[in-house]
Amino acid sequence: MSAYTDTPLEKLPLNQGVHILAHNEDGLLALEKPSGAMSHPNTPKDKKSSLLVADYDLEKECYHWTDECGQLHHAWLINRLDSPTSGVILLGLNSEISATIKAEFASHKVTKVYYALVKGKPKLPAGSWEDHLKKDVHRGKRLFKKGQVISAKTRYNVIKSPTGGFPVTLLKLMPLTGRTHQLRVQCKKHGLPIVGDRTYGSFSFNREVTHYTENKRMMLHSAETKVRYYYKGKVRDFVANSELPEHFDVVMGFRPGLNIHRPKPKRGDVLQGRRFKA
Repeated sequence: MSAYTDTPLEKLPLNQGVHILAHNEDGLLALEKPSGAMSHPNTPKDKKSSLLVADYDLEKECYHWTDECGQLHHAWLINRLDSPTSGVILLGLNSEISATIKAEFASHKVTKVYYALVKGKPKLPAGSWEDHLKKDVHRGKRLFKKGQVISAKTRYNVIKSPTGGFPVTLLKLMPLTGRTHQLRVQCKKHGLPIVGDRTYGSFSFNREVTHYTENKRMMLHSAETKVRYYYKGKVRDFVANSELPEHFDVVMGFRPGLNIHRPKPKRGDVLQGRRFKA
């Protein structure tokens, strides 16, 4: 049940770099989220770097704003991406469709495809990972660090592993569960840290890539989201796709002597305010 009518697409206060990838008559909407944009603001100051230039209700998980005619509009956030991750993210323009698709996410019926550029190469060209990850747990007012063990499952395929440049591999990742930072943590656990990941990545390698290519972003991209759902007496199929950003090609295509040459950083050199460690 919704107290609001659907918000027209043209009334969406999209932030810079955000654009519509797909939408349907049910009010389901897919947006292109740039790397660095927040899925939602945590404080009023965050509005300038979130998906929409609008206030956000953390409890209702809903953007809200008033247009130039004084009419109140809403858009419900259906899923989230980490700020450094780019690509497909879903919104609902009414509460019913939002609840419907969130239920599909909860039952793991939404198919998501990511691409990650990682340091190294897996032993097998395709496979699956099943890991037990630890997460923080709140019990009342008490926080138990890593107090719960949860299962995380992901399938992967090697797409490209270029030679002659950085020792990197482009992986296609298909998560079967939806844990916080799941792909980033699993890549690290399997010796394949994502390039540019400032939390779980190889910091020295990240600095080397930045030094040669000026690329600073985390190389994880949400490329496709597919969901089949039942809504108002009909079965619907919704698909949204996002192209791989150019940054991936820049890093994979780097070749010493063919690109703009910069001296390789040495141990002790100061890069990005930190000393380089080989």
